[in-house]
Amino acid sequence: MEIKLLRWLDKHQPASITNIANELKLTTLETLKAIAKINQIQAELIINSNAMYHLSHHLDWFNSAKIKELLLNKNLDYTLHIQDKLESSNAYALKHIAQFESKTIISCDWQYSGRGRFGRQWLSKIAEDITVSIIYVFPSDFNIALLPIICAVAINRLLKNHSIQNCIKWPNDIYVNETKVAGILVENLVRNQEYHTVIGIGLDNFAKWDRNKLLVELVASVDTLISEFNLFGFALLRREWLDNCCHLGKQVTIVQNGVHIAEGKHIDIDEQGALLIQNASGLKTYSSSAISLLVKNK
Repeated sequence: MEIKLLRWLDKHQPASITNIANELKLTTLETLKAIAKINQIQAELIINSNAMYHLSHHLDWFNSAKIKELLLNKNLDYTLHIQDKLESSNAYALKHIAQFESKTIISCDWQYSGRGRFGRQWLSKIAEDITVSIIYVFPSDFNIALLPIICAVAINRLLKNHSIQNCIKWPNDIYVNETKVAGILVENLVRNQEYHTVIGIGLDNFAKWDRNKLLVELVASVDTLISEFNLFGFALLRREWLDNCCHLGKQVTIVQNGVHIAEGKHIDIDEQGALLIQNASGLKTYSSSAISLLVKNK
């Protein structure tokens, strides 16, 4: 109901509550409740001015036909699934993983309960930000532990192609001017001795780029980085990640389950993408699956 209301209002604003209710075949109370729910999710998305309702800004809806054309123009052979709304694109992908082939894109105009690392919530703005899950099937010898690093470099490159200076916070968060603008959640299932992998990406569309183009550019960048990894290995991508890291050479705190477990100087990542931290007791390695990192004196 909420997406239908927003789509209609986007085309016919400003409109009275009676007009909206009549067009959507709702009661006035149902319409007001829907507007209240939308504004609770995204504050002041719908504005009431003298009993006339309008959006605070234009909504940039996905257009499946346009996305497919853009994918074709870039020679990207991906299957596309665009939904109006999803609780979580990753959860949807994992639930229906048996139905999807490798190189499948799942996205939506409204993700209302997105997930990040450690179960953290990822909030996205309706018909504005990018929330996408890309499904791949990898052979059993593919090093999936490196995918978060690979995807972080992909987003870093994408933003730099738009002249946006950004940096990577281990393992795969992207920051612009000390504000997190992108996060990555990689989840895997093993089926028939293959990795069925879901790469979930949330990207704030802070520059108001065309969402259809931005989605395709994001998929293209991930596709390119995976191809480079397959062709040339990890060494060059590891160097690129380090060159764009926020905290290389800085003092950091390692956190596990909310507890500070170590401090030291971040000096490198190893061939498996794990952190290498130097402190008084020597060189320590920390895995991305278990810990998070805080930069000291930031």
